[in-house]
Amino acid sequence: MDVVALRQSWAQLRVAGPEAARYFYATLFLIAPETRAMFPTNMQYQQDKLLAALGHIVTHVDDEREVTAFAQRLGADHRRFEGEDRQGRPVPLSEGHYIRVGQALLATLERFLGPRWTPQLRAEWAAAYELVARLMLAGAAEAERTSPPYWEAQVLTAQRRRADVCVFTVRPNYLCEYLPGQSLPVQVPQLRAWRYLSPANAPRADGTIEFHVRATGRFSTHLVRRLREGDRVLLGAPVGTALSSYDRSPGLSLLLVAGGTGVAPLRAVVESLRQGSQRSTTLVVGARTPDDLYDDAALRELASAASAQPWLRYVPTVESGWQWQGAVGTAAETAVRWGPWPDTEVLVCGSPEMVRATVAALTASGVPPQRILVEGYDHSLYPPLAGAAAAVGDDFGGTGAR
Repeated sequence: MDVVALRQSWAQLRVAGPEAARYFYATLFLIAPETRAMFPTNMQYQQDKLLAALGHIVTHVDDEREVTAFAQRLGADHRRFEGEDRQGRPVPLSEGHYIRVGQALLATLERFLGPRWTPQLRAEWAAAYELVARLMLAGAAEAERTSPPYWEAQVLTAQRRRADVCVFTVRPNYLCEYLPGQSLPVQVPQLRAWRYLSPANAPRADGTIEFHVRATGRFSTHLVRRLREGDRVLLGAPVGTALSSYDRSPGLSLLLVAGGTGVAPLRAVVESLRQGSQRSTTLVVGARTPDDLYDDAALRELASAASAQPWLRYVPTVESGWQWQGAVGTAAETAVRWGPWPDTEVLVCGSPEMVRATVAALTASGVPPQRILVEGYDHSLYPPLAGAAAAVGDDFGGTGAR
């Protein structure tokens, strides 16, 4: 495999950016029209996903271990996508679709590389794609042995805690296993889009899962305004390794810092600790006003239940509030003020701005960066790239809904 030629040609294609992605999907939908239903109506973020995934593969094309792990995970995740024929019948993703994707990719490269597209370079790209496709199919086959392509879940309750915040509970058709701190891809069938939401509870015996979502875009606004008891949603396989690693140093105390709906995965962590180690934990939840503390009652109940053997300290903090009796300031300011935090593991979840400010404040106060865990679920990236997203600060929201 000519790694240099692949990377050079990819760099040339990358210059075209979204135009190349649009050409690729137009070609794919022309030769395999049933695939159009696999994608959302608005293709903007899907184009970003394509470029990010291709870039990751080409960048690591000479790293067999990385490419294998990435491609197999992609294959497992792609099982949840279904097409639709002209009669409206579902068309599962199959090996034939991988062939069509390869044809569309080669056509796109030919279109944008022009005279640089030689028979030799075409053979290199064809061989590289065939390798990735085989790995994806192998990953899909392996995942099929242990988990379904997706779970169907019924909405049991949908509560509007604020005009822009919804807390809803679902029951999957059978057990959906995840770790506290992870997120699940969620789809509302009417929108044909998948977004990542973090369970707000540790796994329960009855299998129900609670999600928190704030209206910030089309998908999340649909959930906040239109989701009702009895509705159906789909759940994909869980993703995320950072926040779910909260127990990597069980001998250390924990500091959990949340903003907005970023409290959801941290509440799941607290519930898990209550069921297990009950290690010393401080949970700081920041909001602009007291009304923004939409989950305050549930968190106070958790703290009250821990009062017999105090291991959980709950610290709600607001930036402004008439007659507010609690802590005042941002989550970052309050977390630093309640420190210092020697020998403490820190988990941070909230908006990208909140996380950046909190991480900066804590490291400036003396917390080693390696002790701080954050997670990124940028909906414009494939799940296996979530870790890379966190590294570059794309989206630390923990919920990822837009």
